[in-house]
Amino acid sequence: MSTMTLTRQDARLEAALGQSITALIATEARADAQTARVLATHRALVAAETTVSFQRVRLINVAAAHRRVDDAVLDELDAQLETLEEAAEERDVVEADLVRLLQAREDEAKRKVAEAASATGPALLLVTTVPASARRR
Repeated sequence: MSTMTLTRQDARLEAALGQSITALIATEARADAQTARVLATHRALVAAETTVSFQRVRLINVAAAHRRVDDAVLDELDAQLETLEEAAEERDVVEADLVRLLQAREDEAKRKVAEAASATGPALLLVTTVPASARRR
């Protein structure tokens, strides 16, 4: 079982699927196709977040080096910044895919709740009346 790092969508994923990420991973082999797709997309998002973090640290290391700032250093910073931008763009694409999958799951849950409510009809409220003479005792 792999350890998942946090993403901005973790809480939404857990709410949409009704279980913690740890529990979902533990039962992934028995998951339906839609849940398995959500988990695979989440795993891809975790990997993309890791890549962004790694590239950010590399940029920081290049910028923090104690050396003369010349064209070579500026070129290295530019290249590293471009790599970070690409990683962030890839992460954003995967995150958008996950959000789309979660939205579909949430919409399906809302539809099921609405169908269940309409199938059972309105809730009945029983009202009993007590004769006035019985209330005064």
